[in-house]
Amino acid sequence: MNHTRIAAEAIRFRISTIRRPLVSNETVDVETMGISAVLSPDPRVAQALRVLAAAWSQAGFDPEDMVKPWKDEHVEHFKGRPELIDAIDVIVRAASGATAAA
Repeated sequence: MNHTRIAAEAIRFRISTIRRPLVSNETVDVETMGISAVLSPDPRVAQALRVLAAAWSQAGFDPEDMVKPWKDEHVEHFKGRPELIDAIDVIVRAASGATAAA
């Protein structure tokens, strides 16, 4: 599994939950943010990725779909789980911190 792609799709999902025009997938480079998150020195990113992957697997979703834009059923599953949103926020914060420091 490509951690960078998982991080990018998690970030893409999280951005979709924020009301426009504050931010959108068109104004944020989620691929670069995914790379920044995975390369971040924050050890919580690896744990967050494990939490997301475990939840994905437990939900019975196809593992290959985790590295593609998430479908409606994936979005609904994650939206209803605050602990998963928290894990995604760890990834977003790490990416934001890493890109701000660059």
